[in-house]
Amino acid sequence: MRAIGPAVLAIAGVALPACRHTVPPRPSQVSIVPSQNAPGRPVTIPDEIRQYLNKPGFHWKCNQTAHFLLCYEPGSESERSIKDLEIIAEQDRDTVLQMLGVEQYQPRIYTFFVNSRRQLRSLIGFYGDGRSRPMQHATFYVINGPHTLAHEMTHEISSNLWGAAQPWIEEGLAVYTTEFPILDGDCHAYYMAHKLLPLEQLVNANWDSSMYSADITYTELGHFVKFLDKKYGMKQIQQVWRGGAESIPGVFGKSLADLEKEWLETLSKPVEPARTLIFRNWD
Repeated sequence: MRAIGPAVLAIAGVALPACRHTVPPRPSQVSIVPSQNAPGRPVTIPDEIRQYLNKPGFHWKCNQTAHFLLCYEPGSESERSIKDLEIIAEQDRDTVLQMLGVEQYQPRIYTFFVNSRRQLRSLIGFYGDGRSRPMQHATFYVINGPHTLAHEMTHEISSNLWGAAQPWIEEGLAVYTTEFPILDGDCHAYYMAHKLLPLEQLVNANWDSSMYSADITYTELGHFVKFLDKKYGMKQIQQVWRGGAESIPGVFGKSLADLEKEWLETLSKPVEPARTLIFRNWD
């Protein structure tokens, strides 16, 4: 199918009439390549997304899938991997929705791939490996090849469905959806090495990712959320998401300390460790 060129109608959806007092916005200089899975579906890029496409120093191409616009720079590793990334994005979206117990999610997700943390800071002012801006339905990744996109996608979907939450549960849920196959082995290894922190230091409204080692705390929070899901269910996690750490006794009928005791008992059982694969410094 023929790619859509960088025309005003293709990008903005509506061309502004010419007039002495109105200056039409500069069209985003990007070509949109429709996926075979989403032929002919129009893409109207909102202003809050066009600001990234028009960012000085960046040149974008975007591939359209059924639920995403995946944007990357020509000649990058992301471009060479874009067909894989199309598949991974759609598969990760299905996984996240399934784990959250959600059947449908309507918004298109605008995804940007950059080559380095320095590039990410230049694009959005944040220095790290990934970022989500749920109000814009935008996610950003430092990437040099195909890998999971589920972490930032979980922030995007859960925040839009359930509202804002305390950082500990936002990150714990995102790590759970991303690393669930290996969390048991990783967290068990930290437990055996006596590196886990008391949950009261993490499960509270004041925790942020800069307080302690992200390698440990992200894994610990992700495994704790996994434990809560497996024993009590996602509906209870959703209630805590909305009510915060202080709602835990009311939701589960027991204190955080009692839940921690149950959780640590599961970690005392032997588990074959697995290598952690995901990035850190997510937010």
